[in-house]
Amino acid sequence: MYQEQAHPLPPGINKLLWELPKAARETLRLADWRWRNQLKNAPAGDGHAVMTLPGFGGGDACMALLRNYLQKIGYQAEPWGLGTNVIRNKVQTLDQVLDFCQQKEGEIVERLERLCDQTGDKVSLIGWSMGGIYANSLAQTHPELVRQIITLGSPVGDPRGTSVWNIMKKLMRGNVPDSLQNVDAWVSRRDQQGERRVRTSIIYSEHDGAVSRESAIIENHELVENIHVPSSHVGFTHNPAVYWVIADRLSQQPDNWRSFCHASLPAFHRKHF
Repeated sequence: MYQEQAHPLPPGINKLLWELPKAARETLRLADWRWRNQLKNAPAGDGHAVMTLPGFGGGDACMALLRNYLQKIGYQAEPWGLGTNVIRNKVQTLDQVLDFCQQKEGEIVERLERLCDQTGDKVSLIGWSMGGIYANSLAQTHPELVRQIITLGSPVGDPRGTSVWNIMKKLMRGNVPDSLQNVDAWVSRRDQQGERRVRTSIIYSEHDGAVSRESAIIENHELVENIHVPSSHVGFTHNPAVYWVIADRLSQQPDNWRSFCHASLPAFHRKHF
């Protein structure tokens, strides 16, 4: 039996209910010509490969706009190419979800190895929600393949601090109590394989209706930075402010890395933070 411990609270119901209206507003903002013009001025890419990893239930289409933007500013933007990120069988425990994650990560590694061979360089990973969990794990288990990772509202910490936790239990009709769930194994993957060797930029939002700040961030690590961007959970993949931060982070060179500074944002973007 796993010991019941205090855990972060999931976002309130009001945040969850406002997810779709906020995401719609973020989509309209991305389409606004003023935002498009501002995004053209983001730091240019150096041509290295960047792979996007979708959230649970999503596929390559859900991050297509982001890849299109990255391609335009000078990156080799690659989809994960593994279909829909969903567990086909009914699951009752976190251990079953962990098994699924490990299987997917093995498939991603094969893609990363091919990309590294083709380009002669490491690959940056951008993972949205569950995709960020894969990215965080792969950065530690295969640092020879990963240049840097960027997570977007990913529950790398305690999953009980997410709205998804209770929703998934209801959808799957799970009857295993929280006290018997292997939460420790989930959280320990965040810092597995000892010392972290890959730069990690965590983009989170206090407005996220699915994942709490406490579940999304990693504190007190010199290779990890936590960057707050006002965004809905759904909107992370098409929020223009998020796009700017991603462009800024990808432009950092491994041997000349500078932490993100909100003051460096153009005034047009800064007023939306």
